Amino acid sequence: MKITRLAFCAGLFFLAGCQAMIYGTASEFEKLSLGMSKEQVIGILGSPTSVGVDGDKGEEYLIYKKMKHAISEWPRTYQVTFRNGKVVKWGEQYDEKNVNRY
Repeated sequence: MKITRLAFCAGLFFLAGCQAMIYGTASEFEKLSLGMSKEQVIGILGSPTSVGVDGDKGEEYLIYKKMKHAISEWPRTYQVTFRNGKVVKWGEQYDEKNVNRY
């Protein structure tokens, strides 16, 4: 019975690690700084999952799916906000609970 539990836990850890390899982790955001260009951000974080624009605010958004930690259950959604082509803020897109559980 103990071997089965150990194998199960090892399997879960391995699968979580695989997701971190696919999505990357949120620790990559520590390399960002205010005023960076879109090209610099993409150079650090890779291609975004999606891009958005809010013409009324004059903002552009790069949306990323990243694992919060290497052993997180699911990827979370993070947003980098640009104004006049420069980073003005970044972080988890939803401050409340993240609803993207896939």
